[in-house]
Amino acid sequence: MISKKLACLALVAPLGLFPVAADASFYTGDELYKVCSADRGSKEYVERTYECIAYITGAIDAFNTTRKVNKLNSCIPADVTISQLRTVTVEYLEDHPKGRGVSASELVFAATRNEWPCSKKKK
Repeated sequence: MISKKLACLALVAPLGLFPVAADASFYTGDELYKVCSADRGSKEYVERTYECIAYITGAIDAFNTTRKVNKLNSCIPADVTISQLRTVTVEYLEDHPKGRGVSASELVFAATRNEWPCSKKKK
């Protein structure tokens, strides 16, 4: 006879196979801030710094790809360094602690738009 726990597991396990909603965030601003503000003296510092930089550069690459596909120019200067992107993002997260509950990629986008706003075309 199958135990109740095993039967329940058999019913619930397939739910993990359903796709996640397209607007679901895999990483929040709080999580990004945590890895990007790791203490230099901690044993996790190097790992967290790489995670921070990888997330931010991945988000920027995704934004730039979307812009290119939609024939839009990037407003981020071409000579910006990864270190500058990290600094701008961390400062934005520090300045907007109440907004960190949303998608981290939204906040990276907001940080870059705040630092390098697109100039408005004159009519």
